[in-house]
Amino acid sequence: MTHSDHHRRCFILRGTSQQLLSEFSHLSQRLNTPLICTQDPEPYDQLNQGLYQTCNFKQARQLLGSTQEAVLIDLTQGVSASALAILAGTVRGGGLFALGLPNGNWHDCLDEDLSRYLPWPYQPEQVHSYFKDYLWSQLQGTTSPFQESLEQQAPLTALPVWSQNITLTSQQQQAQNQLLNLDADHYILSAARGRGKSTLLGDTLAKLSQTSLNLALVAPNQDAIGTLKAQFERSLKQQTLSAKWPFYAADALLSDTQQWDVLIVDEAAMFPIPILIELAKRAKHCVFSTTDYGYEGIGKGFGIRFTKHLKQLKSRSKQGVIHLKLDQPIRWGKNDPLEKWLNNTLFLGSEMPNEPMTKYPIETLQYQALCAKDWLQQPHQLNHAFQLLANAHYQTSADNLRWMLDDPSLSIHTLSHENALQSLAIVSAEGGLSDSLNQAVMEGKRRPRGHLVPQSLLAHEGIAEAGKQSFWRISRIATQAHQHNLGYGSKLLEKIEKSAPPECDFLCTSFAATPDVLHFWLKNGYRIVRLGTSKDHASGSYSIMMVKSLNQSAKTISIKWQTRFLEKFTLNLLLQYHDLPSDLVLQILAGSNGEIGLPSLAQLSLQEQNELALFINHHKPFDSIRPVFLKACYQLAISNQLDAKDPSHLLMLEAALGRNLSSNQRKAQLDGKKAIYQTFKSHLSNFQKPFKG
Repeated sequence: MTHSDHHRRCFILRGTSQQLLSEFSHLSQRLNTPLICTQDPEPYDQLNQGLYQTCNFKQARQLLGSTQEAVLIDLTQGVSASALAILAGTVRGGGLFALGLPNGNWHDCLDEDLSRYLPWPYQPEQVHSYFKDYLWSQLQGTTSPFQESLEQQAPLTALPVWSQNITLTSQQQQAQNQLLNLDADHYILSAARGRGKSTLLGDTLAKLSQTSLNLALVAPNQDAIGTLKAQFERSLKQQTLSAKWPFYAADALLSDTQQWDVLIVDEAAMFPIPILIELAKRAKHCVFSTTDYGYEGIGKGFGIRFTKHLKQLKSRSKQGVIHLKLDQPIRWGKNDPLEKWLNNTLFLGSEMPNEPMTKYPIETLQYQALCAKDWLQQPHQLNHAFQLLANAHYQTSADNLRWMLDDPSLSIHTLSHENALQSLAIVSAEGGLSDSLNQAVMEGKRRPRGHLVPQSLLAHEGIAEAGKQSFWRISRIATQAHQHNLGYGSKLLEKIEKSAPPECDFLCTSFAATPDVLHFWLKNGYRIVRLGTSKDHASGSYSIMMVKSLNQSAKTISIKWQTRFLEKFTLNLLLQYHDLPSDLVLQILAGSNGEIGLPSLAQLSLQEQNELALFINHHKPFDSIRPVFLKACYQLAISNQLDAKDPSHLLMLEAALGRNLSSNQRKAQLDGKKAIYQTFKSHLSNFQKPFKG
């Protein structure tokens, strides 16, 4: 079997693990080091005589960036969309990619991977997998590259040895020329899988290492840059040169005060954006590389969101940001059927349809609530929904597709204009835990799958009644980029609220806390009930949980929860949230809208009010009234009298919390302590409402 077109060869094999191994070994006998990936590799390990490698679905991620000649994914025990996407991207042109299925009905086999997507109390044997239905329909489609034959196929031809002396393609060379010119502050290099991004970066890094420039390379881990490092070493060896491998862990580089001439950040979208911004400040020129819709699970949303942040930084070069893209395949031939099928099936390379930039009136939008089965009848809409999520949430992965189709607790809510999707929300039903499970979660003995909000309130906040309540959690919400700030998201939340079942007590949400997103949820009537104690890895922000009551009993409970949160938050600001942005602190404090009582740290006794008056009207030293000043600032913030957009108001809060004042002092144009204290006195005397005890 020849491979002159440099395309991968795809087969569906059937049978037991022993039968699958026999057929796969026959097809791959002339190929190097075949790989078998399955839910549980033990049956294959027992049969292995050193002729192949094995891994489970979770270990597939460790093979990112590697090159394989033959891969079998055994789907009889379970299906991993992520492993499918990852390993298909590793097979070189002319190589073998096979899927193993049982002889009988695929649905009759217990899917051990399905449990990852099922909240308590669902079990895999109780749930029909609509993702399997969808995947099977794609395997049987007219564009499927997979062959299934009852007759034994001839073994694939041995592949030629790849040359160690790789010559860059014209597209790679053009990108490298721009990188070597260093005309921009920041470069964003994006490429689909198999386009030679790592080869380009390795060769470019080798060339830069022969200059006097100070270089650094950062990546999520060294395993992810094996190809890049190998090319760096090959390029130096070709020219009989040597250079230090300039790899640094991100935290180590940021802990050092050294400035760099050129910093390369590979697979940048795997880092939180706040860390990337700090990295960008450490070098004259930065190269941020990322995989578009790739097996790393990164959506196009990374480039959209990150570019906005980079453009806010002060420009030092001729240009601020240059975008570079590689789209010519190198690992396999052009128009490779497997790549096309995989991109279409898992929506890895699709784009949203080019809708006109029309801003439709809200009353013209149609609302629809869908379940997994509905999506199978309209796969084109599923594609559009997935792309909308990928653009809005930059770590959308292939596994999210299986989650959308197989989690029975989910419902998906949309707003469309003449069938063109405008807004989308994924809602998860949570709560209703048993008494014994409630107690076990509070004691830290159980962590049932799913039920994020009630579990967190039980385990972290000790709220005993949280598990018994019924929640609808808005897990994801997204609106077309050109339709932002038109009220579509708020309208969708309103529709979801009306669609909630009578037994539902709360709508709720959990997200990475940023001022703009928090403003959206506060505007829609949600109450803050929890702030995480550590930053989320993906966003670099603290997660926040909010609820909106749907009945009078739930409203009473939510006020009690928010009161408890605010009491703890005013204390925790002094203990652990030193890096929580000041404008976000003000938003959180003002989030009660005056509906709850003041926490103890925001109440001033008569004596404390007199002390504050002595500071305002006379010459009492600021340092002597700092505890009182803290209470006063808390009270002003909670009563919504401090404006997060006013740097002098932020300065008051920062002084009260003992934070660094330099940034907002400059913005407020205040020179020295005397001017600062005079501004504080002026603000305190001008606030409308008197302080409360």
